[in-house]
Amino acid sequence: MDPRILVIGAGAAGVAAATRLIAKGYKNLTILEAENRIGGRIHTVPFGANVVDLGAQWCHGEANNVCYQLGSKLNVFDSNTARYENFELTKSNGERVPMEQSEKLMEAMWTILGTHKNELSHYRGSLGSFVLEKFRSFLETPEYGDIDHDTAYQFLEFFHKFENSIESSDSWFDTSGPGYLHYWECDGNPLLNWRDKGYRTIFEILMQRYPLPIAKDAINLEEYTHFNKSVANICWNSGPDQTVSVRCTDNTVYDADHVISTVSHGVLKERYGTLFTPKLPPIKVNAIQGLSIGTVNKLFLEFDKPFWPKDWQGLSLLWTKSDLEAVRSSKNSWMEDVFGFYTVDYQPNVLCGWISGKNGRKMERTSEDEVRKVCMHLLRKFIKNTTIPEPKSFHRTTWYSNPNFRGSYSFRSMTTDLLNTSAEHLALPLTNSCGIPVVQFAGEATHSHYYSTVHGAIETGWREADRLVGLYERLFTTRTEQGPKAYVDVLILGAGMAGLGAAKALRTSGKTFALLEAQSVAGGRISTVPMKAQAGVDREGPRIDAGAQWLHGRQNDLHGIAVENDLLREELSEEGLGDYLRDDRYRVDDFLVQKVDFLVGQILEECEGFAKKGCEEFPTSVDTYLREQFERRIGETFRQDEQELARQLLDWHIRFQIIDNSCMSMKDISAKLWGSYSFNGESCQAHINMKYGFQALVDCLVDDIGHEKIVFNKEVSEIRWKDLKSRVVVKCSDGTSYSCQHLIVTFSLGVLKASLNKLFQPALPKSYRRSIRNIGFGTIDKIFLQFESAC
Repeated sequence: MDPRILVIGAGAAGVAAATRLIAKGYKNLTILEAENRIGGRIHTVPFGANVVDLGAQWCHGEANNVCYQLGSKLNVFDSNTARYENFELTKSNGERVPMEQSEKLMEAMWTILGTHKNELSHYRGSLGSFVLEKFRSFLETPEYGDIDHDTAYQFLEFFHKFENSIESSDSWFDTSGPGYLHYWECDGNPLLNWRDKGYRTIFEILMQRYPLPIAKDAINLEEYTHFNKSVANICWNSGPDQTVSVRCTDNTVYDADHVISTVSHGVLKERYGTLFTPKLPPIKVNAIQGLSIGTVNKLFLEFDKPFWPKDWQGLSLLWTKSDLEAVRSSKNSWMEDVFGFYTVDYQPNVLCGWISGKNGRKMERTSEDEVRKVCMHLLRKFIKNTTIPEPKSFHRTTWYSNPNFRGSYSFRSMTTDLLNTSAEHLALPLTNSCGIPVVQFAGEATHSHYYSTVHGAIETGWREADRLVGLYERLFTTRTEQGPKAYVDVLILGAGMAGLGAAKALRTSGKTFALLEAQSVAGGRISTVPMKAQAGVDREGPRIDAGAQWLHGRQNDLHGIAVENDLLREELSEEGLGDYLRDDRYRVDDFLVQKVDFLVGQILEECEGFAKKGCEEFPTSVDTYLREQFERRIGETFRQDEQELARQLLDWHIRFQIIDNSCMSMKDISAKLWGSYSFNGESCQAHINMKYGFQALVDCLVDDIGHEKIVFNKEVSEIRWKDLKSRVVVKCSDGTSYSCQHLIVTFSLGVLKASLNKLFQPALPKSYRRSIRNIGFGTIDKIFLQFESAC
C-alpha cells in the first residue's frame, strides 16, 4: 500500500516529517506551503556582509538537542560572542549604570530564575509575581544597599521586557509560574550561531544536501512542495473511510489518507473554528485556547562602518520616569518596549534591536521608514557624545501581521493553567472510527518541553512521521506465529485493564511477552453488551456496560487513549440526580435533597483529613463518623419538620456509599484511610461517558498490543515461582504450561482470596497473604430495565 500523505507547512516540523517519511520510502507525499519559500519561522535573508535570521537564530544548547546532534559533526556552529550579562545598562538620559551594579542586578535575576525556580512547582501565580517577590527580597539585603530605588526598578522593567522576548509573552504576569518549569533547557552552550550561513542550514542538513547539494541520498523537497497554498479547510471523516480533503484558498483541493498539520499555533488560534470540518473535539479546542503564543520582532540596522568601540556588544535601555511619561504620550509610544540594540555575529556593521508583546504588534502597523527613524532616535537618545550616522539599510520583522504565522512562538500562560490543558492534548491526532490517525499535529507548540524551539519542532515532525511508519508496519507485518511461544520473557496473567496496561508498556521494551486470559474475551471486569433492538427503529440495540462504566477524570493514561481514538461522548454523567421517592410515593423536595447532599459531602470531606493530616486518633469507621457528625449538626441545619426526612436521605447516602465502595457495610470502611484515595486533584463528581461502551477502549488496547499476544480460555491452576532455575512455570487447567523470566499477576482480588491456598507453589510470603486477606473486596451488580418506549 502507498498511502497518500499531505504535510501542511514547510517549516522545521513539516520538513522534518516529510524528509523522515521520504527516507522511509513513503514518497506519495505532498507539502502545501502558504509562503513562497521553505522555512516557516526560520527565515534567513541576505543582509549586510552576508545573511541575518529574521526568525529563529540560535541553537539553544547541546545535550539532547537534535539540531546540535545533526550539525555538530559538520562544523556549522560557532559560539555567540555577545553575552547578555556583559551588555551595558544605559538610561534614557545617557547615564550608564556602573558595571558593578549592573552585574549585581543581572546576578539577582539569574539567581531568581535559576537557583529559586524550583520553588515555582508549588507556586500558584504568574512568573512575574514570583520574580517581583524575590527581587524585592534581594533589594532589602545589605549587598544591594548601594543601588538606588529608581535604578533598581528601571532595571526590573528592562528585564521584564527581556524575559518577555524569551517567553514570547506580552507580560510576565501572563506567563504561568509552574508552567515556566515545563520548558527544559539543553545543557551546553545556549547561544550557538550558524556562522555566516544562517539557520536555513538545518534544512539542507535534513534534506541531506549539506555539505554536498548533490549527495547520493539528497532529498529535493522542492519537488514535493506546492508553494503559495494557504489552506482554507481540512475536511476529515471520523467514520471508517479515512480520506481527508484539504481545500486551499485558491479552491484547489487535495485528497489524502493522512494529513500532518504543522501550521503555527497563532494560525490555529485564529482559524480553528473554520479550518476543520467537522469541528474539533473539545479537548483540542481547549488546548488551542489554553496554550498561548506571542510576538517577538527584530530591528536590523546596517551602517557603513561601526560607530561603536571594537569590543562593544550592545546596550540595554532603561527609561527614566520623566522620559517614559513623554514616550507614552507620543504617537510612537511602542518604542518603550524596544529593550536594546546588540551586535550580530559575522555582521561587523549591523545592530539588531528587539521588541515584543503588544507594542511589538503596534510597531508592525507603523511604516518601515517611521520605524527606522524611531530606532535612530533611540540610539541617539541613549548614546551620548557620539555621532551616529544614518543606517545604510534597515529591515524589521512582522511575524504577527503575516496571516500565515500570527505570532512568533508559544509559551505556557495563566490560561494554560486555568483550562488545565497541555501540549499533549494539542498533539493528539484526529482519528477515524477504527482508531487510524487521519489528521496529525506537529510544530513547536505540540512539544511538551522543547516548545518555542527549532529542535522541539523537528522532534514533533519526526514523532508524527514515526506514528505513520509504525502504523503501517503494524498493519502489514507478516505474522509468522499464531500465538506465543511456551517461553516468554514476561508472562501476564489476565487480559483486563491491568494486564493490557502492562502489555502496552512492554510493547516497545524489546522483551517477549504474552497474556493468558481465562475468559473468551479481553476486558476483565469491563463487559459491554448489546440490548434488544427496538423493532422498526434500530438495527441493533443500545450498548450497556455491565461492568466498569465511566472514566473518572482526565489526568490518566486511559483518558488520553480514549481521546486519541475519539471514543468519548461530550455529555458527562453525575450520580445521585433525579427524584427521591419514599415507598409511600412521597417526592422529597429538591432543596432538602441538596442540603443533605451538601452536609454529607462536607462530613465525608472532613473525614479525609484523618489520612491527609496523619492523625493518631480517629473514629472506628466512616459509618461511625458520618452518623455522629450528621446527628451533631442536624439541629442547626434543618428545621424540626425536616429532620426525619433528612435522616431518611442520610440512609440513602449510606446505601449509595456501600455501593460506591463495594462493601457490605460502611462500618467496614476505615476512617483513618478514607482520604487516601486520589483523583489526581480532579473532581470525582463528573463521570466521562464512552461513545461505544467501555469495550471499545479495550479493543483499542488489544489492537495496539496485537491480538496474537493474547491466549484466551486459559484458566490458571498453579503458579510455581521458586527454585526453578530462575524461571516461573504457570500451569493451566487444560494441561498446558508456560514458563517465563518474570510473571505479572493481574487477577482480581476476589480470585486471589478464593485460590490463595492452592494457586501459588510454594505459598506466598506471610505479608502477601495477610494483605490479600485483609484488603476489602465486595460485589456490585446492576439491573437494567428495557422498555418498548419511554413513559
